[in-house]
Amino acid sequence: MRSIAFVSDIHGNLPALQAVAQDIVRQGVRVVVNLGDALSGPLLARDTAHWLMRHGSTSADATPWLHIAGNHERQLLAAVEQLTQPLQAQDPTDSDHLAALDMDDAALNWVRTLPQPTRPDLLEGRWRADLLGPEVALCHGSPRHDTEYLLDTPEGEHLRLASIEELEERLAQRIPTHITLLACGHSHLPHTLSLPRRGAPALRLLNPGSVGLPAYDDDTPYPASRYHRVENGSPDARYAIASQTTPGSPWTVALRTVPYDPEPMARLAERHGRPDWAYALRTGRMPRHPS
Repeated sequence: MRSIAFVSDIHGNLPALQAVAQDIVRQGVRVVVNLGDALSGPLLARDTAHWLMRHGSTSADATPWLHIAGNHERQLLAAVEQLTQPLQAQDPTDSDHLAALDMDDAALNWVRTLPQPTRPDLLEGRWRADLLGPEVALCHGSPRHDTEYLLDTPEGEHLRLASIEELEERLAQRIPTHITLLACGHSHLPHTLSLPRRGAPALRLLNPGSVGLPAYDDDTPYPASRYHRVENGSPDARYAIASQTTPGSPWTVALRTVPYDPEPMARLAERHGRPDWAYALRTGRMPRHPS
């Protein structure tokens, strides 16, 4: 039996991460993959980075943690650069700037080493195949861009499940047929889908959901949406475990929810000027504002 735990979208929520890590140990998982967006937000960016840095070991007496970048790692480094330019306009409550202000040199240097999530070796099963096997591909958003949803499509104020045609377009023929599991993050919504392929086994698609931020809203324009909310409906931390009995056999996926106390992080978000994060952390929903 081979098992891999996938975590994503931690967003500096160290207590949620620690609760998930304890659950992973209890499940006896062989290796953990962090799919990015680990630090951005008004919470504990530096402390979370240092925790993850300590869990990058591949020693025999520890469960290896592997890490790739998400879009917010890229945006965090851009915010760090912007902070060195005093004439640049800055938003003191922007998630990336808040994280940038909390970082130290060691944490920033670690972020700079993380593989970018659309690299071909990640998509083709060549990155860390010694631990993951050659059938596993990784990205953060979609294989073609780190901010593109893969399994979901904004429509109106919500996300709907992506159609097969949308999935095929977003995969952009970048996933070879020997890959049987593709793990992504970004949308914060836990899903597992199956995509049929001619002449090859179906491709299992997995989003483990968000460890640290169970709800958010976004006003990025999309063809069928000008504003959308993502809501998981509870404050629990989320992650997933994918298991395979033998190489080439179908994957079994467990989407796991882990309760923890979100109140200290909600209060920290409030102190940093982000009441929307505080509400999301406490409820798993976004506040409604009078129109």
